Amino acid sequence: MNNAGGVGGLAQFEDLSDEDWITILNLNLLSTVRLTRALVPSMRQQKWGRIVNIASESGIQPDPFMPHYNAAKAAVINLTKSLSKAYARDGILVNTVSPAFIKTPLVEQGLAAQAQEQGVTPQQAEQAFLQQNRPHIELGRPGAPDEVASAVVYLASEAASFITGANLRVDGGSVASM
Repeated sequence: MNNAGGVGGLAQFEDLSDEDWITILNLNLLSTVRLTRALVPSMRQQKWGRIVNIASESGIQPDPFMPHYNAAKAAVINLTKSLSKAYARDGILVNTVSPAFIKTPLVEQGLAAQAQEQGVTPQQAEQAFLQQNRPHIELGRPGAPDEVASAVVYLASEAASFITGANLRVDGGSVASM
């Protein structure tokens, strides 16, 4: 599973330097390229493999405040489709999981800091973030890490042996497109 990634801070397009773009592309796209490149030869030799790349809902439904991250995650989704076509005949299945707002420990820390700054509870900070930044998560809550993990486990299993090139969105219904 290619799971390296990060936002690197929120910024408008005109405020991002070339270095900001390079940093985010290295972290979110080129890390996926490098690990996949290292693993494919042995998978081809075995005639079997599963590659699950982690992208983001932002790769499909971009935010206005982090275009470098959005572009990198869209590139991961596109790379996944390309690799799925290149390696299917070698028995290597390549898919993407695109989570929405997931309540990871890092997110919890950020919400706690935001709550303290605003003088509200972490739950109130979470709801404010959802309303302001993720109003289309139809389930009205952040996802849990184990919900994303379940999607990855499924795609890595024999139960998904006829799925390649897919982008499984774990987004609580937030992405509006089909």
